[in-house]
Amino acid sequence: MNAIHATQTKFGNDAAQYGRVTIVVSTDRKKDDVWATVEDNGVGLNEANWDAFTTTDTDNKIAIGGKGVGRLLWLDCFKNIAVDSVFQENGNFSRRKFKFVLSIENQIQEEVVELAPGASSTSFFVRFDGLRPNGYYEKFPGRGNFVFQHLTSHFLPIFIGGRCPMVSVHVGDEAKHYPEAINEIVRRRSSEISKQTDDFGELRITLLECDKVASADLKGSHFVHFIAHDRTVHSQAIDGKLGLKLFGDNNDHVFHAIVTGDFLDKNVNQERTAFNFEDAIIDRIINEVCFEYIEKFLEGPLASLKGEQRAKIVSIAATYPSVAFGDTEELQKKVPSGELKEDAIYGHLSRERYRRDEKQAEKIRGVLSRLKDTGADTNTFAAAIADAGKALEETEQRSLAEYVVRRKVVLDFIEILLQKVRDKSSDSSYQREDILHSFICPVRVNTISSGKKIEAASSHDLWIIDERLTFAQYFSSDTEFSALAQEFDSDERPDVLIFDHVHGLRQTDAPSRVLLVEFKRPGRTSYNDDENPQLQVERYVRQLQSGKLSDVKGRPIKLDEVTIFYCFIVADIVGKLDDWTYSWQRTVDGRGRIYRPNNGFRGSIELIGWDALLEDAKARNQAFFDKAGISGRSFFGND
Repeated sequence: MNAIHATQTKFGNDAAQYGRVTIVVSTDRKKDDVWATVEDNGVGLNEANWDAFTTTDTDNKIAIGGKGVGRLLWLDCFKNIAVDSVFQENGNFSRRKFKFVLSIENQIQEEVVELAPGASSTSFFVRFDGLRPNGYYEKFPGRGNFVFQHLTSHFLPIFIGGRCPMVSVHVGDEAKHYPEAINEIVRRRSSEISKQTDDFGELRITLLECDKVASADLKGSHFVHFIAHDRTVHSQAIDGKLGLKLFGDNNDHVFHAIVTGDFLDKNVNQERTAFNFEDAIIDRIINEVCFEYIEKFLEGPLASLKGEQRAKIVSIAATYPSVAFGDTEELQKKVPSGELKEDAIYGHLSRERYRRDEKQAEKIRGVLSRLKDTGADTNTFAAAIADAGKALEETEQRSLAEYVVRRKVVLDFIEILLQKVRDKSSDSSYQREDILHSFICPVRVNTISSGKKIEAASSHDLWIIDERLTFAQYFSSDTEFSALAQEFDSDERPDVLIFDHVHGLRQTDAPSRVLLVEFKRPGRTSYNDDENPQLQVERYVRQLQSGKLSDVKGRPIKLDEVTIFYCFIVADIVGKLDDWTYSWQRTVDGRGRIYRPNNGFRGSIELIGWDALLEDAKARNQAFFDKAGISGRSFFGND
């Protein structure tokens, strides 16, 4: 690289025509007698360059990315280094010869500076002998073809540029001349693409289709090379992202991209071996800047992968509707062409959904701000509703429709299960009872006292009873759940466990309202004397008010005197249950019963029949069902 810079300094834009660099390498697998020479016809070690050479950490070449430490790495790698350079001062040619050694003092030894009357051009020649027994010894190529592969990969961006001098490389009996030798492996290349970005400034991209030998010395097939000051700093394999192995007519081509820009030049470390930013920036540049051009460049090879990717996108969209913001074709446009990993596809779709949600939220905030205007009237309100409707994109409308359909399915299913449970009272009916209960309020718990963690239900359909219960969460006391766990381990009928239990719910951790729900088995007519629902609920409320109970997560239940208890009992109002609640106040429709205590606790106990529960839930949701066009049908037919 120093030799290339020297020729570019001397010949400027004519470096490609007149510049010459010759490299000779001698190596073998034993690495006993490794040596190399580099010679160029650049400016040589004139006084300015000599001062820079003898100054540690010089800024002599900072304008072109030079860090001033390169020749120090020579000493780290080789035992013996000899330099012979011809330079020109005041119209006269002079020669400077010396040995460069690793020592605390006097690194320049046997220096000779003399006139060179026979010289006709400036030049620089350096010979390196003997590898030091360190990491360089282990990594140095032991075969000539590896030397060529390394040079081809490392200096690829220089060789494909327009200012590279002719670089002749001789290893044993083989020689290659660059940049012409690059044409032997580059089958197709794009013109340089300039992309202006908000975060990285202007980035320049060159795309190449190469013979597989271009990747022979690399761990992978397809790469994006990040270049700083004309040197490859980081090569990122994108095999997984492309989903390709080899391609081309003979299945022997690979893809390479070159990325350059001021952002990369300014953020490289001193040795030009790594960038001073997180690896995530590399991925962002590839995904957000490069990949649209890569996809177009590799449109043919990638076409065969689109079908497989499409199938995975369809599956993901069906499983996770939240990322299905459009049809499959639209979704696929947001995923890199060759990406076949399900989690990566989901990640791309999630990010796009997030961006869309943010845009939608901004639209709705604009609508709300207009509604808050003191001058808002009926007309502006109607217009705001229309605007808000437009802000809801098709995917949100589909999500809402999906939620409405789910409610309809739940109600249809419960209607069938109620009849099945009532028709059969044998133990074999337990499965249907279990399903019925799990649809409304799923419970599968262990007690804290048993040393097992309580796992309360993550979701429920308590909206069937009251919409206030839609987002309520379990807190029920561990004492009650202990009794439940014992029933789980017993041989008694499990429907007692499923239905005759009070469920405690709340909407905040420090509730001013507590919601209690108890289910009685559909069709049940016989009860023991101690199963009076009013007494059961009151007993449970007193336990909660005592402050001595812990909830299912082990936290103390703290309720104050202003807490209001909304209690619901769902049961067929027949037999003893009818007798016990005969004096309760009737609900407005006359089908249910309500008890409001004068003392003890604030709130109410409402008895709801199973049929009334189902009919009321249907009525509350009827407008949604009508709008969705699903009112007149059952999702389960007459089965």
